[in-house]
Amino acid sequence: MKQVVLIPVLLISFFLNAAAQDRPTYCDDIPVMYDKTVSTKAALPKFSTAAVKEYKVQVAILKFTHPKDYPFHRSLVARYRPCEQVWVVESRESFSDRKEAEELQAELKRLGYKGAYLIELLGYQ
Repeated sequence: MKQVVLIPVLLISFFLNAAAQDRPTYCDDIPVMYDKTVSTKAALPKFSTAAVKEYKVQVAILKFTHPKDYPFHRSLVARYRPCEQVWVVESRESFSDRKEAEELQAELKRLGYKGAYLIELLGYQ
């Protein structure tokens, strides 16, 4: 009788463990909020760069499917986010000028990507 219960429990734990290993281990240690206390660690190095806003056009977030199953426009690229376990389909290049990004967004909407929207990034020059 113990074997009848033990075998399914072992099989279920094996499959759950295999599914959990798809995510990198660093995904489990992501802080909810950053601590605002003063750290005793060495400060990060300073560089002579300036932060600039950049824009990309996202058209899809694929959760339960793979981008290889769909043909996408040549200006798009799929990027995997392992912690969220999703594929993000977005423009290959980022634009420093919002007007250029809006032009690509309008072109993609005209081609049938109805969910195309702009996202803001922080880039450094």
